[in-house]
Amino acid sequence: MRIAIIGTGGVGGYLGAKLWKAGNDVIFVARGNHLIAMQQNGLRLESPEGSFTVKSTFTNNLAGFAPFDLIIIGVKSFDTEQVAKLVLPVLKDDTIVLSIQNGVENKNILERSLGNKYIIPAVAYIISTIASPGIILHEGGTGKFKFGESDGTVSDRCLLLKRLFEDAGINGEPIENIETALWWKWIFICGIGGMTAYARKSIGEILADPDLKSMLKYVVHEAASIARARKIDPFDAIEEKVSAHYQRLPYSTKSSMHYDVTHSKRVEVEALNGAAVRFGKELKIPTPANEIIYNSLKQFA
Repeated sequence: MRIAIIGTGGVGGYLGAKLWKAGNDVIFVARGNHLIAMQQNGLRLESPEGSFTVKSTFTNNLAGFAPFDLIIIGVKSFDTEQVAKLVLPVLKDDTIVLSIQNGVENKNILERSLGNKYIIPAVAYIISTIASPGIILHEGGTGKFKFGESDGTVSDRCLLLKRLFEDAGINGEPIENIETALWWKWIFICGIGGMTAYARKSIGEILADPDLKSMLKYVVHEAASIARARKIDPFDAIEEKVSAHYQRLPYSTKSSMHYDVTHSKRVEVEALNGAAVRFGKELKIPTPANEIIYNSLKQFA
């Protein structure tokens, strides 16, 4: 299969590397020092599932490329509109555009630019990061990916993706309730992403601090209240489930938002805590804890 990875970060790089190793024709789109390193030395995946170096095409644009069968979008939410312009010329009638991004608004942004027949939303459950330019580090545990059609069906193309992932040793699961999965993860990341970035601390440090732990609880509750008000799902006891998940994480666990704010990179707060504030105003749901995080981090957005 002919595949483009748009955003060769921790998750996109992991997927692209595994799909390339399985014999697919994979093109990687990236920028900056990461791109330069890959063009010079290839893309190195370090993983407990097996480490190897990808020798493929690495580029910062798709001008002049033939259309793709599958385009995987892994960029931060603030780049979604720009990426849609990049993708448009390399679509064909049956191209699948798989969005593995955080947030609950990317699908609509992509559909406005590309049309709704291409997009399949997905949720990534994996700890994988850029360890250094040209090197992707997948830490612990098998990564898992859930995907499904926005209308709640598991289509033939979802089953095609499942087979493609299986052949590459990737855990991919087609599901009927992808919207629920997207919102569940949004609630989870509003908490851990927003709080670790705001406090510049790990999840263990936050849980050990009574004030920060209390604030984390309110951030999650506000996000969950919004999801319930949007009638996505009842989200029964999700606050308790998310809290239990945080408790199971290693003490030193941080987030990509924490990494970005501590490394002078642009922070994805608009799609997470910023979205909670916006949605709260629309639904007349108070979001004071999310507002504190948003007001603190929006200067980095």
